[in-house]
Amino acid sequence: MLNEFKGRCPSIREVAEISDRQWLKTPDIGPAALKMIRSVIDEQQRQTARLSDGELLKRLEWLQKELRWLERQLKSRLPKMATGDETGDQSPSQSSDNHA
Repeated sequence: MLNEFKGRCPSIREVAEISDRQWLKTPDIGPAALKMIRSVIDEQQRQTARLSDGELLKRLEWLQKELRWLERQLKSRLPKMATGDETGDQSPSQSSDNHA
């Protein structure tokens, strides 16, 4: 599937826009895989269609909050990973200002 989208992860809409005939021409996509693709798309569309605007807004705000939390987690761990110290302890010779 990634080959069809040149290595990037497509949106549900992009996947849904490809015809069954085109999917079946794609290497490694047979009837069983196509059935799974359509099943995922159908379920996602059913879930989204049932949500009100307010519920969609709440979901968006929650996802944004989660994204900010993940970003903070990554930023706090990147300097530690760069030094090779998984515990986060820096030796006295390593200053927190040396992040070049």
